[in-house]
Amino acid sequence: MTRTTPALLLLALSSVLQAQMPGLTPPTPPPSPVPVVTSYPDTPSGKLLKEVKEHAQVVARVEQLCDQIGPRLTGSEQLRKAQRWAMEEMKRFGAENVHEEAYDFGLAWTRGVDSARLLSHNGLRFRVDQLAWTPATKGAVQGELVLVDARNLEELQAFKGKLKGKILLRSNPFDKRPPLPRRGGMDFAAYMAEQAAMTQFLLDEGALASLSMSGRKNGLNFTSGGTGRDPKKAALPTGYVPQEPYKMLLRQVAGKEPVRLELNLSGTFSAKPVQAYNVVGEIRGSEKPEEVVIVGAHLDSWDLGVGATDNGTGSSVALEVLRAFQATGLKPKRTLRVILFSGEEQGLLGSHAYAEAHKAELDHVQAVIVDDMGTGMIKGFDLQGRENCRGLMAMAIAPLNDLGVRELSLRTMNGTDHASFDRLGVPAFAAIQEPADYFEGTHHSQMDFPDHIQVDQLVQGAQAMAGTAWELLNMDGRLPHGAVTRPRPAEAPAPAPASTK
Repeated sequence: MTRTTPALLLLALSSVLQAQMPGLTPPTPPPSPVPVVTSYPDTPSGKLLKEVKEHAQVVARVEQLCDQIGPRLTGSEQLRKAQRWAMEEMKRFGAENVHEEAYDFGLAWTRGVDSARLLSHNGLRFRVDQLAWTPATKGAVQGELVLVDARNLEELQAFKGKLKGKILLRSNPFDKRPPLPRRGGMDFAAYMAEQAAMTQFLLDEGALASLSMSGRKNGLNFTSGGTGRDPKKAALPTGYVPQEPYKMLLRQVAGKEPVRLELNLSGTFSAKPVQAYNVVGEIRGSEKPEEVVIVGAHLDSWDLGVGATDNGTGSSVALEVLRAFQATGLKPKRTLRVILFSGEEQGLLGSHAYAEAHKAELDHVQAVIVDDMGTGMIKGFDLQGRENCRGLMAMAIAPLNDLGVRELSLRTMNGTDHASFDRLGVPAFAAIQEPADYFEGTHHSQMDFPDHIQVDQLVQGAQAMAGTAWELLNMDGRLPHGAVTRPRPAEAPAPAPASTK
């Protein structure tokens, strides 16, 4: 995936777009087979790769995290339980300086029992899931369904005086209209201001709630979060509906008879703001302990499933790096620091807070590598346009070439926690991974369970992260720091369908 806008803005934008008009994720090919390696060289990297291959605990760890603790929404007690578990794992693997670092998060949000049933036509009950951090309906509300597929405030004016007491359908996959012309010079703040104005219009008109269509097929639903964590901020109760019942509703609304629906969205906000936490553990360097390589992943998840591939897999891989170092007894020259972030799904909040809190130390960070795209094997790293890092990164992944780790793309991908460091000039890279049914299936859906883990792919990913980390920890050279000049889009993102990380 290519990301050319700042991470926090893009994630906020994608939440808005997905809530208003979620797009359909294009099909992805089946994952490539993991290369078969029958022997490993008698080198430190070879020992690490062999240890992970023969003794990896990544699958058992994901199962323990997901089956025993479950979904881990930031601000929830379940995430706190997972963080305590992660610290115990780090200590068990011999990590030093194991601790948590807190930051202010805002109000927590807890999903309630969501329901929808038709009061007309076939009387069907169907799945609906509330968009997190949006207000609840006032109990079970009843109203007529109306399609409101306006794409901007100007188009929305056509519905003035027609929405009081109505439940809105805000996605229209059957829309044949040509896309709106882009408005050159409209910056992100202006775009967001228009979105807020559209929401206020719907509230002023007396709409009861809003429904959008999931971007997933075969009954899969999607969850994400509203653009803020303030229940006083203007927002409609909002839910996602799987494609099949949603398209049925569109057909019914297109008919002559009114379509009436009963809808209950019952998520709740915490009474007071809460703090969130990042979990940190490290193996201190033997020669250059002040220099650090960060291996990262986010421990938080959405809550329709149990967060196995997003991102129990990445968190388990990060812990496996610690385990493999401890099991082999290898002592890196630089300090290995593993960080399990929180708040990633709300806009990289945990990694942003960590990078800001440690800004004075970032010159000593050799590199940051992050695993956050599911169970698929790692094929390389996106270099964020850092051509001057290509040579040393090629050296870092050279011992992994036979495992299929070969790609060093200059693409910019800002959708996960490395981006919080990249924006401050640190060489920080996300792993390029096989999709392995991630965006079509498990990602943010109720199917994100350990059953979808592909063992050989996940073990290879653990080998890739451990091997790359070792080489970065021990190479003579330092990866160049500094800002990278990247082309900026001349125009604001058009309010069109989107489905992103």
